[in-house]
Amino acid sequence: MQGLKAGAPSPDLSSRMALSVGDRARRLKIATTLVLLAGAGWLGPNLWIARSARPYAYSSATAVPARTFAIVPGSRVADDEPLWILRARLEAALELYRAGRVKAILVSGQETAEAPEATVMRAWLRARGVPAADVWTDGGGTRTRETMNRAAAFYGVTDAIVCTQAVNVARSIYLARRAGIDAVGLALPTTLGRSARYLATESLKTTLAFAESNLLARPTSTAPLLAAR
Repeated sequence: MQGLKAGAPSPDLSSRMALSVGDRARRLKIATTLVLLAGAGWLGPNLWIARSARPYAYSSATAVPARTFAIVPGSRVADDEPLWILRARLEAALELYRAGRVKAILVSGQETAEAPEATVMRAWLRARGVPAADVWTDGGGTRTRETMNRAAAFYGVTDAIVCTQAVNVARSIYLARRAGIDAVGLALPTTLGRSARYLATESLKTTLAFAESNLLARPTSTAPLLAAR
């Protein structure tokens, strides 16, 4: 009886090996497809928002078109003072106000015992001579999307200059315009773009902004609130 050649794999083993290789190839193909889809889902919204916001972003307070409001999104505060990111936004809004390019300033941020952003922003502007009637205060702006939606729905803002850092300006303009505001952005110089971690976080926020804006309804109000003065 003639046996198999020594060292040759059995037919059953060869079949199993071929099946195993085929399974691995299919799994790799599926995994690659999923990675590509995830990449497109992340990169696509970022590129689209950056491109759509570009015509409305300005780097100079003298070049930005006049609007009724300047909107200042909140950021970190400490010891009843704005930290550097928020201070730069407030300084830009103050410059616009003093130059007559906006008539009022809406400050919008958190309002908690640990982070009284709205109160701090209002106090900062009042201390620099902005009349109380021209400082509108929203303590419900816990996120940029909330800031813009509330500005339009509750405070009746129809046009505005958004004062924020250059790395945030595209997302902020996008959210403001999606809220129905005729918005432009003043892109403030910053070193935040040097931080890979910050850029990654901003990219994720931009993807989320795109998803939420297209999947969730924005708030509506038939009787806008009178902003805190």
